[in-house]
Amino acid sequence: MDLKKKLQKAVAGISICAMALSLIVVTVPADAAGKVKLNKTKLNMAAGNKKTIKVVGKKIKSIKWKSTKTKVASVKKKGSNKAVITAKKKGSAVIKATVAMSGASKKTLKCKVKVTPGDINQPAPVPTTPVVNEPVPSPTNSGPTAEPTETPVPSLDMNNLTVAEYPTVFSDVPDCDFIRVGGNYYMVSTTMNMCPGAPIMKSTDLVHWEIVNYVYDTLFDDDANNLENGKQVYGNGSWAAAIRYYEGKFYVIFNSNGYGFFVFTTDDIENGEWNGYFIKDSFHDPALLFDDGHMYVIYAGSSLQEIALSEEAADDSRLFNMGTVEKVGDRKVLFPQPSTWGLWEGVHAYKIGDYYYLMIIASPSTGWFRTEVCYRSKKLLDSEPSDWEEQIVFQGSTYEYGTGIAQGGIVDTIYGDWYGILFQDHDAVGRIPSILAVNWDYSYTDDQGEEHNYKDWPMMGYYNKNDEFVSCQSTADKVTEPLTIRLNKSDKENYITGDDDFTYAEGDKLKLVWQWNHNPDNDNWSVTENPGYYRIRNGRTCNNVWFARNSLTQRTVGPGYVSETSIITSGMKPGDYAGLVAVGSDYGMVGVKCDTDGSRYVFQGSGSCNENRPANTDGITENETADKVDGDMPVYLKIEYHFNTGNTRADTADFYYSLDGQSWTKIGKQLKIGFSTKTTFMGTRTWLTNYATSEAGGYVDFDYYKAAILN
Repeated sequence: MDLKKKLQKAVAGISICAMALSLIVVTVPADAAGKVKLNKTKLNMAAGNKKTIKVVGKKIKSIKWKSTKTKVASVKKKGSNKAVITAKKKGSAVIKATVAMSGASKKTLKCKVKVTPGDINQPAPVPTTPVVNEPVPSPTNSGPTAEPTETPVPSLDMNNLTVAEYPTVFSDVPDCDFIRVGGNYYMVSTTMNMCPGAPIMKSTDLVHWEIVNYVYDTLFDDDANNLENGKQVYGNGSWAAAIRYYEGKFYVIFNSNGYGFFVFTTDDIENGEWNGYFIKDSFHDPALLFDDGHMYVIYAGSSLQEIALSEEAADDSRLFNMGTVEKVGDRKVLFPQPSTWGLWEGVHAYKIGDYYYLMIIASPSTGWFRTEVCYRSKKLLDSEPSDWEEQIVFQGSTYEYGTGIAQGGIVDTIYGDWYGILFQDHDAVGRIPSILAVNWDYSYTDDQGEEHNYKDWPMMGYYNKNDEFVSCQSTADKVTEPLTIRLNKSDKENYITGDDDFTYAEGDKLKLVWQWNHNPDNDNWSVTENPGYYRIRNGRTCNNVWFARNSLTQRTVGPGYVSETSIITSGMKPGDYAGLVAVGSDYGMVGVKCDTDGSRYVFQGSGSCNENRPANTDGITENETADKVDGDMPVYLKIEYHFNTGNTRADTADFYYSLDGQSWTKIGKQLKIGFSTKTTFMGTRTWLTNYATSEAGGYVDFDYYKAAILN
């Protein structure tokens, strides 16, 4: 019987005896109510795991937590009486809770923690035979989790493993970075001037990805981001974001060209709010590394800067409610760029086992070819340039396309395997991510009988038909086989593009597949003003598509793609243009124009930009005018894309319209599209656009958007 029940029984006894006795005194031991203890005094943990412990008892005033060996196991306070222990590497540590009691007394409680090697901090060699034929090991841990409790490791279904083709995600997802948290993988990518920005994509099998969130809605409120006064931020915005998970919190960092550097944090990556921090400094293509309680940005290849986050307001009036990124100490160049490499950027940083690893995209100084180069050292802050070793970990192409593949990083699975995801220049459709196997203990004997060993290097490659791991090490090498990934195939398909019937309730956010070109003008778009339609009202005039506000955009997908919509144009004013636009290095549009007399016609047109960035000067070139549009009659519009998959034909877009949604007519000129760093600096996208060249106030309603992949 516990103390509470004993007291209740005693009180009941007092009540019964009260008629016979004038006074009964019940004495409770003085320290009984104040007794405190830890709910766990011993823990066995695998490196990378987190566990929550708590102090239980009464009369607790405050608790201070401490680890005797923070490199083995760290501890962080969570709430008034709880703490989260993070196992870091093999060894033993003691977690101490110093409890201040009501009054002057203190008690020190101890929890002994034993850490065994886990799959986060120790390299796990990929088998030299295909993983599909290997027996499934008994997992020892589930890796770090976003929840305070551990996530069970699912069993592998050997009949339902994931198979990665090439390219793995046939769409524009450049500068990708990724992490694993439990059994989930999260990836972030560059979307530059698009809003909302820095998309968070989720996968459970490293092949099928869905957008689940964005890091921010908008960044700056100024003319350039609002497409005002002839200014724009094409090719700028958020660049090369990096993502990490540390002590229960998610971090995303990126550089915004011409503005500065951002850090965003949240404890709920899929549904939570993000806290922003800013500094007017440039950290080109940054990587984020946490090491022994310190936060580092590694950028421009091999420059290192320690940073800290402050809640003081950021030094920029165009930012709302953002804190400050503070530099700690001086910049350190870990080692200079080798003369053998021309391009040398896009660093991804890791601490794995005994080594610090920097993975960099490089290109030989003798000619362009994407190459993934790795540098490693057992030291960081106190390292000398001579401490850093260099190794090409991948130089080659995929079997379906002849350009090199590089810029990306590595990630492990809950079963201890490792994979790399790099991206490839794929012309007009954009920069395309693909997955490779990683082998930490690769060796082979060459034709001259010389043995080559690459122990503790993340060598990337594939398995050939003889079940042998092959690492591509020259520009002539190609991946020849799809990759079987030892993860259960997801029951979800990619959700990075998608249909929409524009049925929303008041206050609903648009589907996550949509992004605006530059900041939206929230006073001049709606999905509820005419329910079931996306309405764009022209709040001002401009001269071309590049400066049309509230243009909704989606990616395209290879090898072929169809985008379709329907518009109601009775609200147009003279000089208005509205419709469906294919935007790449140049643009082509199919839609409806309104002449000076108010007459509306189906048309197809095209345009380009100047040699620097799009300007609000030249208007659209009208290539063909067709049927007249009367009253509220809908006009159906379609763009059909064909992307080069290694053939000699160019990337193209063809334009179609229909007045009944059934019979389609091809119109205008075929658009030859490409990838250009001088326009959007991203893969081809479809835009829903309406803009005014003569007077503001006109509007157009888009009934739906649907798309399909063409093989």
